[in-house]
Amino acid sequence: MRQIFRVFLSDLKRLSTNVVALVIIMGLSIIPALYAWFNILSNWDPYGESATSQMKIAVYSEDQGVSVGSVQVNIGDSVIGGLEANSTIGWVFAESRDETLAGVYSGEYYAALIIPEDFTVDMISFLSGDPENPKILYYENSKKNAIATKITSKVKNTVQQQVNTSFISTLAEVLSQTGNAFSGMSEGEETDMVSALLAGMEEVDRDLTTYVSILDGFVLITESTGELVDSSQSLIPNLETVIDSGSVALSGMQGTVLAGAQTVDTVTVMTDIALDSARDSLNNLQQKVKTLNTLASLEGGRVEDVSSAADALLSYVDMINSLVPTPGDTIDTSDLERDVEQLKTDTNLTQEKLNRLTTSINNELTAIGNELTTIQENFHSQTAPTLDSSVYEVEKALIQAQILLGSMDDQFFNVALALQSYEDTLEGATSAVTETRDYVASLQTGLRQVMDGLQTLAEDPDYQEIASILQADPAAVAEFAASPVVMETVTMYEISSYGSAMAPFYTVLALWVGALILVALIHVKVIREPGLEQVKPWHEFFGRYLTFYLVGQAQALIAVLGNLFFVRIQCVHPFLFWLAASVISFVFTMIMYALTYAFGNVGEAIAVIIMVIQVAGAGCTFPIEVLPAVYQAIYKFLPFVYSMDALKACVGGMYGAEYWVDMGILAIYGIAFILIGIFLRKPFAKLNEMIEHSKEKSGVMI
Repeated sequence: MRQIFRVFLSDLKRLSTNVVALVIIMGLSIIPALYAWFNILSNWDPYGESATSQMKIAVYSEDQGVSVGSVQVNIGDSVIGGLEANSTIGWVFAESRDETLAGVYSGEYYAALIIPEDFTVDMISFLSGDPENPKILYYENSKKNAIATKITSKVKNTVQQQVNTSFISTLAEVLSQTGNAFSGMSEGEETDMVSALLAGMEEVDRDLTTYVSILDGFVLITESTGELVDSSQSLIPNLETVIDSGSVALSGMQGTVLAGAQTVDTVTVMTDIALDSARDSLNNLQQKVKTLNTLASLEGGRVEDVSSAADALLSYVDMINSLVPTPGDTIDTSDLERDVEQLKTDTNLTQEKLNRLTTSINNELTAIGNELTTIQENFHSQTAPTLDSSVYEVEKALIQAQILLGSMDDQFFNVALALQSYEDTLEGATSAVTETRDYVASLQTGLRQVMDGLQTLAEDPDYQEIASILQADPAAVAEFAASPVVMETVTMYEISSYGSAMAPFYTVLALWVGALILVALIHVKVIREPGLEQVKPWHEFFGRYLTFYLVGQAQALIAVLGNLFFVRIQCVHPFLFWLAASVISFVFTMIMYALTYAFGNVGEAIAVIIMVIQVAGAGCTFPIEVLPAVYQAIYKFLPFVYSMDALKACVGGMYGAEYWVDMGILAIYGIAFILIGIFLRKPFAKLNEMIEHSKEKSGVMI
């Protein structure tokens, strides 16, 4: 140990007596810190609003907009308005397309966005059933700055989000403004959609009541008219009087038939609704039955679910049976009722009986489904056309009868024939009208059931609260629709600025560069002066290294103090930050010193190569996962990795013992290179002399 300090004191004496050497040592101590500080400050917040707001991006809208009812919609103008309130980018709102493009080509703008004239039309094209994806033209100047294009590429996401927000909020606002028309409300009327719908249904219910009464009257009229025709045939001599009375009666009957024609369409639609509801209930019951696989599945209320679904299906089937014209076409549900009742009441079910019951129920459900399909097909192919035809025949007969009565004069024979034809027509129409009346009555019953359900909904407190919100503030609804989800970010190990996040990398890189400069300016070979005759090679190794170590520690201390008090980076653990920098400096200076001590100039070259590899492939600026496979393979063998991780733990916060693990791995690097420097110098001594001699012979290299 004494010999080691003799070498160190000899070096210290020579340095203290040489002013130039002292100035160089001072420069070597400060330059790495300056390198770290300047880079940290230049990268302090490059993606923050204060920086990106200085980058100019032009925007120009050619959108002509479109009218939706009484509302004028222009998504392009909405986007422009939204961007005017966005200060993350230096938006420039150009006056023309040519001005916008010229600014990008000249480099005045980093990028530009142009909204085409048919943008709004394309945005709402989905309403026509032929949607067309709208496009925004984005131009960027790639040669202006490589990194700038990566920053400005965020503009595309910003504008896309602004477009989506504008579109959804505008659509919601349009729906809010046109909601009165949809629900049948007059402007300014304070009511909600369900109440309006109930009012409409009540009106339909009144109409159906009227239709039933009309159809009842129409049956009586046709029957009375038949009797009238019989009487008329015996009163031919007094036909002029009969003609006048018949014309009046026929005019009233024709108006009744026209009302019946409108009823036929309503009957068809509501019958389809009943059949579709029955099919939905059938599918629900089949899904419930599928869950009854084992006896254990009977627990937890699943049998009650099956029973409830079966009751719903049976109620719809009863309704449909009441609509079927002939009793022979009705659906038989007695087997299904029997099996469901057995499933509910049998307390001694075995797995075999359960399987048999579920299979039987499924078969019966399939049969009911087939019968529903048959009824629906028969209704559309036979019953509905019959209704239309019946009304048409009556209308035609009435018109013909009026023409005949109007042109009778003395043609009594033709009148008698017309009355006979009309009597036959009325007999056929009476049956069809009676069936129509029965359908309308059944549909009215179903409508009243729906009305009862809507009334229950309207009285629900939760619904009333939602309805009051919709009425009170449509703009709030539009805002919610535009952005229904708010992403709440919880940052782990939050770092206040990008510069603080990059401080570990630039500090580590500065310490490596500082160590590299040391071996470039300070010789590792010790000159044997008087008093150093007894010094051994390993004494020389450690004695000269003490100089490297002290300068390296000065570099680390100055860099850390500057980071903390000049640059003012975020640092949760300042003391540990300095301790890590001190260990890193020791390891780096030892790596450089040992390589140069053992391999001479070749060792310096190896140190440079290691630095290049580490900067490119140690995950310093980009995640290691995005780097080429070769770097991912050598990643964990590079000292930069553990150096940065130790400093990151001090800047952002520690997880477990990660800091001390990294420090231990760095210590292993230091010990490994101490062994390299001591034991590999002698084997490579002759090779180093040959290389040194060749360099001197060149007359150019130092």
